[in-house]
Amino acid sequence: MSAGDRLARARELQKSGDQRAAIRAYEEALRAGAPAAEARLQLGVIHAALGEHGDAIRHLQTVLAEQSDHADALCVLGTVLYDQGRYGDAADPLEQALRLRPGFAEALFNLGLVRFETGDLRAAAACIGACSAQNRGAPWEEPAKALASNSQPAFSPRDMAVNPTKLRHDCEQIEYLLARGMLPAPYREVLADYRALLAELGSMPDLALVVPFDAARHPLVARTYKRPLHIDRTAPPSGPLINPALDDRDISRRYQEAKPNVIAIDGLVTPEALQALRRFCLDSTIWNNVKAGYLGAYLYDGFCSELLLRLAYELRERLGGIIRRLPLQMMWGYKCDAALPALGTHADAAAVNVNFWITDDAANLDATGGGLLVHTCDAPRDWGFAKFNMEAGSIEGYLESVGSQPLRFPYRANRAVIFDSDLFHASDSPRFREGYTNRRVNITLLYGLRTS
Repeated sequence: MSAGDRLARARELQKSGDQRAAIRAYEEALRAGAPAAEARLQLGVIHAALGEHGDAIRHLQTVLAEQSDHADALCVLGTVLYDQGRYGDAADPLEQALRLRPGFAEALFNLGLVRFETGDLRAAAACIGACSAQNRGAPWEEPAKALASNSQPAFSPRDMAVNPTKLRHDCEQIEYLLARGMLPAPYREVLADYRALLAELGSMPDLALVVPFDAARHPLVARTYKRPLHIDRTAPPSGPLINPALDDRDISRRYQEAKPNVIAIDGLVTPEALQALRRFCLDSTIWNNVKAGYLGAYLYDGFCSELLLRLAYELRERLGGIIRRLPLQMMWGYKCDAALPALGTHADAAAVNVNFWITDDAANLDATGGGLLVHTCDAPRDWGFAKFNMEAGSIEGYLESVGSQPLRFPYRANRAVIFDSDLFHASDSPRFREGYTNRRVNITLLYGLRTS
């Protein structure tokens, strides 16, 4: 087998999630004479994902010794140093990567995380916002004027694909924003174009399926789809966001004593913070990740503001007995349809999950469900991310083999479920009232790394 074939095989194994086999394949490719920079960069990426920081740094520094201007290696090195808690050291390679490649989205995002960890939340929001703008364009300051221009970045065909779940949500959101004067009158024509495309599309039995549409027939959809038409910029409320009445020590004690580590707490955030979070999630056109029956918005792709970063920072400070000084890894929001399935069974690549809901309880039609199911067994240690996060058949087969029965945490507004990220979990099928403001919204924060 040639060096090129070995390198291609290593890429396939890496993509499949078989990380140990991918390491062996990249090392074989190196011995066969494959380009060292590419192979060592990917070895750095894989070792970093496995938490083997020393090996990751060794490979990355070898690349940089040969090519000091290798922006990708600098960016990955910055993320590894971040994961080690070396925030001062992490900033330098990330900044170097950005000087070499201005607008490098991944470097912007990770520099934002570094700024977050050093307590500069405004700078963190600016970096992460700039990351999102590399793909979506900057938030539209003048929606009517922006609608008439065509200067936004081009999306891939996959990113421009549509399905009924996404289009129904966008119709409801545009109508909501128009009714409150947050979008100007020309957007009534935009709404009509979305409705026409939705009617043309009809129903699709596969909720995860997305299909292309004719941009010439629907020019206003094409101009506005997945764009930051309106972003809530309301200043965060003054005072604490996390409920001061919570007993931090008792919560930490309950978590540490729970076997496995999973607890629910009610009243996580203050009433003012809850209203601010609802406003951001209702008003901001950021729900661009199309899932099977629901939509996602991620920290690197619009789900970022000073409000959200303050929430993540305060939560860790208040729950130090659980989250300790674990770095923030990711944050997202999911918004569900009224009665379609939500998130399937999976585990996450982190140490601690904090999941909480913000939609008013009056929207929930089943007070005994609609929340979260958490299994009492961990993802196997030798499973890679692709397997324990996305391979539904393998996950269900494993849970059946060990006789797992999940714990049920019914939906409540402002209820948080905090648990070990290794535990398999899934959304309890929601049954909510129709209507835009009734959509079930959950916010998830991940802290720390999955330990080996």
